[in-house]
Amino acid sequence: MTARAQLILANRAFLDHEAPRWADSPSTASSGGLLAAVRPVIAPWDGHSGTTWIGVGMGRFDREWVDPRGYEILETPRGPLRHRRLFFGSATWQGHYGEVANSFTWPLFHLVRVDLPRATPYYPEPQPPSAAGWQSFVVVNRAFAEAACEEDGAQSCWVHDYQLALVPAMLREREFRGPIGFFLHIPFPSLAVIRPYLSGEVRQRLAEIVRGMLGADLAGFQTPGDAERFAEAACELAGARPAAGGLEVDGRLVRVGAYPVGIDPEEVLAAARRAKPVTRVRAARELGLPVVVGLERGDFTKGIPERLRAIAEAYRQGKRFAYIGIASPTREGVEVYGALEAAIEREAARAREAAYWVGCPFTQVRAAVGWDDVVALQRDADVVFTSSLADGMNLVPLQAAIAQSLRPTEERAVVLAGVDAGVTKVYGGDGRDGLRAVDPLDQQSLLEGLTEGLEGRPARISDRFIALVRERDARSWGERFLDDLEGTC
Repeated sequence: MTARAQLILANRAFLDHEAPRWADSPSTASSGGLLAAVRPVIAPWDGHSGTTWIGVGMGRFDREWVDPRGYEILETPRGPLRHRRLFFGSATWQGHYGEVANSFTWPLFHLVRVDLPRATPYYPEPQPPSAAGWQSFVVVNRAFAEAACEEDGAQSCWVHDYQLALVPAMLREREFRGPIGFFLHIPFPSLAVIRPYLSGEVRQRLAEIVRGMLGADLAGFQTPGDAERFAEAACELAGARPAAGGLEVDGRLVRVGAYPVGIDPEEVLAAARRAKPVTRVRAARELGLPVVVGLERGDFTKGIPERLRAIAEAYRQGKRFAYIGIASPTREGVEVYGALEAAIEREAARAREAAYWVGCPFTQVRAAVGWDDVVALQRDADVVFTSSLADGMNLVPLQAAIAQSLRPTEERAVVLAGVDAGVTKVYGGDGRDGLRAVDPLDQQSLLEGLTEGLEGRPARISDRFIALVRERDARSWGERFLDDLEGTC
């Protein structure tokens, strides 16, 4: 029997209602890797069973759409979804999301190999949460745990990501009756790297997060390295002990494993078939120029200034190509992002000037772009240039592989990805299948990767890479995790 999710807990709702009920403008599902990954294992709600999704109500008109307890039925392409929204005051939300989740946990957890605040001028030091901020984090996590325990018919609970890291232990304290799964979509840090930040209070908060995750029956991570780093932290900070298949905690086994997330290939392929070429790509083709594309959220983990620096140097060396860089807005209102914006603007100005002197088009914008245009750029690029300083997976290279499958082998792109992104750990980054690992903190590595990529070296996206992406898709990822979760019973 195909595994399907029964109860999903995620900080993000399946969709936000940005229009009132009377408006003829239906809301669409949110974007992001978590939702794209989980959607294929959602079971349609038949009135008695199926998937229930619990998320935060952040849409302007969410309260109009739900009943007094926050429930509604959402119509989705995969059938009805039973959905519950939890609502929080602005101060609680700012403490939970802005302070603990994204000013403390997010920058801390991406320190997997290098002390990035010391290596870059813009990556923020993890900010120790205030007592009030931490209490808000606890309040939000507790609300999710209590909502889950109200779902009497739920047989299993799948908790997602760092924002809800305390929930598994809270569910166990409340004697949740089904198996509890937790999946971390971002990397887990290296204790050796983050030790300078582990002052008394920070160490205590990280220990609480680790103990929260250890409440699960199955804790899943993107790569074996993430799982190993978590096990080390659990033993040092939370008193866990290594055991066959995972960790022993309070006399029970917590299974720990790597479950590299995938994409929905058919969704990408459908967009690649219908999407029209982007105007800037057509203009570059008319000039006879190869196209280099950089697409990601405008986050300080993505190595955007480092990539722009390499782009500028390539232009200075006389390389001729069109560059299209788009960074979509993310976590707006979180203060630690200010230095990143300044760094991007500074490096973009230098790259734009260098492009001018060799007569090449250069674009770097901060904008939200429609899905079809994203896939069109991935499909038509000659080099897909990602440069994450660290990343849980980075789905852009996987999407690009599927989009590029419509092109003849000899015309496909080369994909560059950060050496500390999950995608290069899982798929290999030697370049033989068109995926090449580059070190964003090494300008020579970035420049060599770009230069060779423009020449189609060491290889373009291969049929083998495409087949692997198809084989390890989001459905197989979700089913594997859920099968293993049921196996913990």
